[in-house]
Amino acid sequence: MARAVLAELLRFIAANEDLPRTRARYPGYDRDTLGKLIDAAADRIEELEKAKEPAPGAGSKGIKVRKQTDVEKAAQRSAAELDEAMDLSKAERDRRKKQRAAEEAAERAAEEAAVAAEVAKRTRLYTDGAARGNPGPAGAGAVIINPDGHIVAKVGKFLGESTNNVAEYMGLILGLKRAKAMGIRELEVLSDSELLVKQLNGDYAVKAEHLRPLHDEVQVLLKGFSWIQVRHIPREENGQADAMSNRAIDERL
Repeated sequence: MARAVLAELLRFIAANEDLPRTRARYPGYDRDTLGKLIDAAADRIEELEKAKEPAPGAGSKGIKVRKQTDVEKAAQRSAAELDEAMDLSKAERDRRKKQRAAEEAAERAAEEAAVAAEVAKRTRLYTDGAARGNPGPAGAGAVIINPDGHIVAKVGKFLGESTNNVAEYMGLILGLKRAKAMGIRELEVLSDSELLVKQLNGDYAVKAEHLRPLHDEVQVLLKGFSWIQVRHIPREENGQADAMSNRAIDERL
């Protein structure tokens, strides 16, 4: 009786329910296909129930081992095929997920390349500072390179006795003032001082009181440009600004 009710319930679902959650879970199957699968399941249940009914005139004595019927074998095959189909559906979902991830990665790469191309069109400001002894004789240096890769300005300033961090900030201030005086509106700032870059980008707090006025001055200068980016670079890529800061010490510029 329970199996008959179950078969009837399955057929009702197959005929009347829209199965939105099932279709969402298995996107490889449309509504008609799912209905047919559910109908087939109902058929298997009824066939299994009929197969268990005793044959007319069969005795009730003795114990016999019931052999698996063709209907049960067919039901097992159908179940295995359904499992395989679900596995294929999962594989297809995984494939689509990987494809979407690859497409998103390609889009991000294209956007980053576009940004890099735009940055390459802008003027670059390399800044540096040096202090021999820290504190000791210190100098600040900056080099401005136009979008074509030509040096358009070199500036240096002797700072007297100072620290390396102060010299780094002074190199940036020196370069920003020169860029502003040249009428440059869009600027990419490059420094090998991780402390300076992270303080300006808000990643580090300015804890040293003697650096706070310099930090505030830089923030004001940065606002004078229509587009600006401050980025950290390795020391070996900042050779020209480093040379200017050391020249400022040597020549007392």
